Amino acid sequence: MINPQEITRHVYWNIPLLFKILVYVGGLGAIALAAWAVYQRLQIWKKGRDEERKDNLKERFIFAAKNIFLHTRILKDQYPGIMHLAIFWGFLVLFIGTILVAIEADVPFVHFYYGVFYLLVSLALDMAGLVLVIGVCMALYRRLKEKPDRLQPEKTEDNLILYLLLAVALTGFLTEAVRIAAQGFPRFELYSPVGFLLAIPLNIIGVNGTLAHRLFWLIHMVCSFAFIVYIGYSKLLHIAVTPANIVFRDRRSYGVVDPILDMEEAESFGLTKIEELSWKQLMDLDACMRCGRCQEACPAHNTDKPLSPKNLIQDLKEHMNERLVQSKDPEEYTPYQKISDDVLWACTTCAACMEECPAYIEHIDKIIEMRRYLSLMEGRIPEELNQTFRNMENNYNPWGVGFANRADWAEGLDIPILSEKGSAEYLLWVGCAGAYDDRYKKVLKALVEILRAANLDFAILGTEEKCCGDWARRLGNEYLFWMMATENVEILNGYGVKKIITACPHGYHTLKNEYPQFSGNYQVVHHTQLIAQLLEEGKISLKKTLEGTFTYHDSCYLGRHNHVYDEPRKILQRLGLSLKEMEKTREKGFCCGAGGGRMWLEEKIGTRINYARCDQALAVEPQGIATACPFCLTMFDDGLKAKDKIEEIQLKDIAELVAEAIK
Repeated sequence: MINPQEITRHVYWNIPLLFKILVYVGGLGAIALAAWAVYQRLQIWKKGRDEERKDNLKERFIFAAKNIFLHTRILKDQYPGIMHLAIFWGFLVLFIGTILVAIEADVPFVHFYYGVFYLLVSLALDMAGLVLVIGVCMALYRRLKEKPDRLQPEKTEDNLILYLLLAVALTGFLTEAVRIAAQGFPRFELYSPVGFLLAIPLNIIGVNGTLAHRLFWLIHMVCSFAFIVYIGYSKLLHIAVTPANIVFRDRRSYGVVDPILDMEEAESFGLTKIEELSWKQLMDLDACMRCGRCQEACPAHNTDKPLSPKNLIQDLKEHMNERLVQSKDPEEYTPYQKISDDVLWACTTCAACMEECPAYIEHIDKIIEMRRYLSLMEGRIPEELNQTFRNMENNYNPWGVGFANRADWAEGLDIPILSEKGSAEYLLWVGCAGAYDDRYKKVLKALVEILRAANLDFAILGTEEKCCGDWARRLGNEYLFWMMATENVEILNGYGVKKIITACPHGYHTLKNEYPQFSGNYQVVHHTQLIAQLLEEGKISLKKTLEGTFTYHDSCYLGRHNHVYDEPRKILQRLGLSLKEMEKTREKGFCCGAGGGRMWLEEKIGTRINYARCDQALAVEPQGIATACPFCLTMFDDGLKAKDKIEEIQLKDIAELVAEAIK
């Protein structure tokens, strides 16, 4: 039978009272210093504008808890995910164990640390310490040996943090081992297996006395306090900030941009000084751990553009510190001194960075705010955008084709116009590509065949339809977007439109997620969602089975932005096609290069993004490529032509394939 008093002797074993007092003073001082640093950052965030992020707090906390304790997003990248999980749980269990030891040792009349509970906790703490050491060694190997590009350039603090953690764990084991050796290897200490095994060689060489124990104990305490203090003054701040950042994440679809309030009265537009960002956007900058996952996923960075989402956030953070901590003049120190125009215009707003970020940092809204400044305040836009904006202002489409020709694509199809029909269950939102792009007109005609085969009640706006404004907003011309959105909403609400079908993911995203900002609340469905539903319900029947091997390209605005992944694939399988997935697919899909207004910009730096995506598609040797977006179709068409594959590879929108199968 184990004596309860015997198995608790290790709590502050032979540590003088003065040492204990000094440790508590040092510990409280370290905690105070770290807390003060966190408080200072909080005061900085408060200088940002107000933003409502406190809705549905229960859901927010549950979501954050799952991400923090289960590492749901971090583990998507296996090696660093397991590495961080080991460090996190090892550290957390040791932290809890330290609190239990302190309570047992120093809280009067409290005695619980004995018997089976003691043995289990001792085992758990040793295992946690071992897991922590393994995790730190994995991190050091990765940083010192593998040196992945996404972690470059390194800072001194990166490795210092790991060495501190390793010192805390190892000195803890050494302290335990010396005590076990000095106590004569009591059998119950087998439940501290790491310390017990380490005690054997220490005992052999004579490191087993009170003096050695006190020395290791003091070193352990100093390392622990140094680590605590460093939390507030290094990227370890993410221990406090990242959980909060996840709690207050944007619960909407990726890339939803907030409007400029009082558009007609505002004196400035976009990010003119850092404090014009919201408190949450400023918090984002401190939550960044420089892990580089965003950079590794970024299609612009992967095709040699100057954009690195990681560096963008770090540059904004550096500017925030200069402006709000060092109080530098906002006229002399602007974000645009650190972040070049080429960086901002390189972004396709594909949200790959946001999908990968374990801290749920929101990159897109910051880029759009800075583009707004360049576009509306400085007029510093790429030359070709001048014509694009004029086209949209004069003819309500980026091609500049006369707005009176918007319904010409439908000639001979006998499609009802809403102004003539009066009402319909569905409004078919044609979009600029469907109305003016010769290739995508074929897709809209195929979609009309499908809708008619299903006997759906639908109509179009005809010449009353204007561009949804997506391109204008992503390119920073918020005034142009505001004009188009308000006019479209007025027309839609005037007809009492409730349900909208769109064949363009950009229109789908804008109408569904951003038109509610202008009192435009509609049930918006993408054509792949609707077709999948019609097939499931038997409202359209397939007359023949298609043959061939296809790969499917996920549109960023349909996939990552709105999580529509399964419906297009289900349709292809129902058609009888064999589906081969590209290496980068679904959540990890690679942008075609057209998003964020890049459709209208020349790609002059690095490799063309659509060429890189074409290579990824061709690598699986498909007979055809299926898309569900007019601009993805255009970019693949251009890429296949450049690679002399346009005659060899079928390039089809999903609606075209379905229309072929129902004939």
